[in-house]
Amino acid sequence: MEMRMVDEEQQPHVVILPHLTQGHIKPLLCLAQLLSQSGLYITFVNAHHNHKRFANLQALSTHFPNLHFDSISDGLPDDHPRSRLDFDYISGISEATKPHFKELLLSYRRNYVDHSVFRPPPPVTCIIADGVVSFPIDVAEELGIPIFSFCAYTARYLLEYFTIAKIIQKDNDKKDELINAMPGVDLGHEDLPGFDMENLDHPRVQLRVRETLAMKRASGLILNTIDEFEASCLPHTKSHFPKVYTVAPLHALLNSRLGDRSQVMASDGSLWNADKNCMTWLDSQPLRSVLYVSFGSVVKISHSHLVEFLHALVESGHPFLWVIRPDVLLDKDMDSVIRKEFQVGPTRKGYIVDWAPQEQVLAHNAVGGFLTHSGWNSIMESIVARVPVICWPQFGDQFVNKEYIVKLWKIGVELDAHARDGSTIEATIKTFMGYQRDEFRMSVDKIAELAQDSISQGGSSYYNLEMLVKDIKKMKMYNL
Repeated sequence: MEMRMVDEEQQPHVVILPHLTQGHIKPLLCLAQLLSQSGLYITFVNAHHNHKRFANLQALSTHFPNLHFDSISDGLPDDHPRSRLDFDYISGISEATKPHFKELLLSYRRNYVDHSVFRPPPPVTCIIADGVVSFPIDVAEELGIPIFSFCAYTARYLLEYFTIAKIIQKDNDKKDELINAMPGVDLGHEDLPGFDMENLDHPRVQLRVRETLAMKRASGLILNTIDEFEASCLPHTKSHFPKVYTVAPLHALLNSRLGDRSQVMASDGSLWNADKNCMTWLDSQPLRSVLYVSFGSVVKISHSHLVEFLHALVESGHPFLWVIRPDVLLDKDMDSVIRKEFQVGPTRKGYIVDWAPQEQVLAHNAVGGFLTHSGWNSIMESIVARVPVICWPQFGDQFVNKEYIVKLWKIGVELDAHARDGSTIEATIKTFMGYQRDEFRMSVDKIAELAQDSISQGGSSYYNLEMLVKDIKKMKMYNL
């Protein structure tokens, strides 16, 4: 076998590995596109199951010649739901996926040095991997490849994990003191990331903390946030990592670099096919009259709760565009429910879709508010689009995000996470879409300007992306 020499001028090769869920795939795919535009050779590695669900990869490859796709097994059967961040099976995923990821990297090594392989990928310069799981860091260390951890949520939420780790390690009797010492907005026990503060020895808690702490072993941290949004938290975050790059909002940063993304939006990494007919329906609605409703890609609710939401939306008197995923129900098959009580497409009061092109929906001038589960991607997209929000947090970082929205930035209201009756939901919608909406819009305009400044030339996220690219290019290429 002839050996191929490593070219010192070879294009840097970055392997990007997202977690399984939509909310983690989308921001990393935006980052992948941005890095590919900067002259880096990018391989985006998805699980086989998700890779098959990507819409029109050919369009992405056409628009981003430096962006390439590969896939590995996640060890789960094809019929596994995969639509939740269930930490009970993260360890199983890690155990099953780790050898496949390592073998993929080794195959790049073999193919590059094998002269008989036509146009193999360049040598791997570094890895960017979602910090939800730690096995990519293990693999990177075993192979001697630099790795960056990607954090899909806020610096504040990450610091909460570090605080919980301190409590577990040595300060269990000082939990109140440690929680109150965390920088930023005030939080109570009920707002911590799904932890039972009286049962911190639970294996699930231990696993979540252990996986998060592993991020500190990375060469750097890429944070899906904005310097100006979390000025009080970031100095504390930066003390835990060699380098920190804040690069949000990634979708807006990408849009600013590309201009018109309309030709590639169908290939934005969504695991569902968006119903774009809803955009025509929006065209027929009055200015800022529509409430957009989406619970994201993971949240599940009961049939009875879904019906209460339907009644509340109809009785509120405001037109609505509602995303109801096929897998949203906890206790029934969605197909039978839709046939009996719901109608996909336009209704007398609104429009129901399986999935929507959310960026375009929020940017439409008919949309006046957003009822959201408070996922960080959704929050960032609503801010960029200058749309006030009703927060309905359900788990994880959504409670921290809600605190930012309601208490710190004052660009929305909270719908109690435990609200179950339609009258409460209806009253919240009526008040919000009435006099509150315009008040919040003035506040969201100010926050949106901060986001816009961050992605403009000389802004914090613009600069940090440039620094990330420069640092990757300076890395000594992994010598195969």
